[in-house]
Amino acid sequence: MNEFKLIEKYFRPLTQRRSEAMNLQDDAAILNVPPGHELVVSSDILVAGKHFLINEKPEFIAHRAFRTNLSDLAAMGADPYCYQMCIVFDKKPSETWIKSFTGALAKDQREFKIFCSGGDTTMAKGKLTVSISAFGLVRRGKAVKRSGAKAGDALVITGFVGDAYIGLNILQKKFKIKSSSCINAHRKPVPRVAMADIIQNYASAAIDVSDGLVAEALHLCRASGCAADIDLDALKFSPTAQTLLKKKSVKIEDMITSGDDYELALAVPPENLNTLLQKLSKKGLKPQVIGFFRAGVPNVTVLRGGRKIALKKSGFTHF
Repeated sequence: MNEFKLIEKYFRPLTQRRSEAMNLQDDAAILNVPPGHELVVSSDILVAGKHFLINEKPEFIAHRAFRTNLSDLAAMGADPYCYQMCIVFDKKPSETWIKSFTGALAKDQREFKIFCSGGDTTMAKGKLTVSISAFGLVRRGKAVKRSGAKAGDALVITGFVGDAYIGLNILQKKFKIKSSSCINAHRKPVPRVAMADIIQNYASAAIDVSDGLVAEALHLCRASGCAADIDLDALKFSPTAQTLLKKKSVKIEDMITSGDDYELALAVPPENLNTLLQKLSKKGLKPQVIGFFRAGVPNVTVLRGGRKIALKKSGFTHF
């Protein structure tokens, strides 16, 4: 089956017949931004061997590429609208591979109420590469940025960190344990887009924890011109992570710097804190207050027992 037949059979249905995509018969989409709203756009590239395992199943490549991109929309309080996808194949894909890949995308589209508005496919020597640009809608002036944190704001995360790191190590057979929740944290992270209204109304700044908790907190500090303290004594981990930490099978430094968690790190004014925590909890999340922002040179101090601890790294980097 050639490229155009594959697009017609497997990619065109992802448009859900939305008029904006024009049935993938044009070279571009025409997007409609409703009155009183702004368009939020985010792009990510995932490369085999760097962002997902070389031998990963196509459905999990799709889930991971799709969901990690939506996480950036969630961090700005935006509701998903549509996405564009480009794929560079390292070899001609089988129809079975394409069917599994697009089938997973279709499931995620239904769950997160979003459609594909276009993209491109090609083939080149190298590694399989998937690039997605996600578009979201937010009420005008309501987008949450990294630059809004202020001294006195609480540093809140929407859930556990470190599970994706454990999941990856399980898949790489470095950890000889079973944990479907940790594997799913790596393969099928849950973007917190359902929390858009809560983030808009109660957080002063936000970022998703993709490159590691410490690194992302530092991004907030640099954008906002303040400092932050993270209290490890206040940081809770999942039951699986707690077990591994007690056995000293994992280091707490790896748990807070490896990334891929896709929870949100939020700066929350004191007057909003209790309400935000209650609303996130009612949504089934396990939010945690793990520190506070303060005046000072942009920096993140990690404390344990009230004492500063030194880290070898702050998070994942691409270079």
